[in-house]
Amino acid sequence: MSKPIELLGIYLHLAVECERRLRMLERDKLFVMVGIISTQLDLLSVAAYARRRILEHNPGHMVRRWPDFRTALADPDFCHFARQVQRRHPLEKAEGLLQQFEIEVGNERDAYYTDEEYAASILALSVEELRDQME
Repeated sequence: MSKPIELLGIYLHLAVECERRLRMLERDKLFVMVGIISTQLDLLSVAAYARRRILEHNPGHMVRRWPDFRTALADPDFCHFARQVQRRHPLEKAEGLLQQFEIEVGNERDAYYTDEEYAASILALSVEELRDQME
């Protein structure tokens, strides 16, 4: 089983690639996964970024009901939705998409000092730009 930070990296790569391919509904679902995983890892800047990107594309998305993923994850309504998204986007499917999109992840996390720095690099942001999502 992959480490949580490796899972986060996979879903970040896929969200970025789906956006590049203009597959925005799929991207939003992947950003929900990113929000959940990053909240579990206490990477709240990454979760805030994911939430903001979802709402930029779909202002009526369910995540708008909560100020952040941490609050959402405490609500049974969101947890039900989250379980549905997780069932539809399991690791096996994500790994298949990585292959389909020809994305090599490898041990790239090892090249960064922090998990936040790693996530920011996948998103082509600086850590400061990522932290600005918290405001």
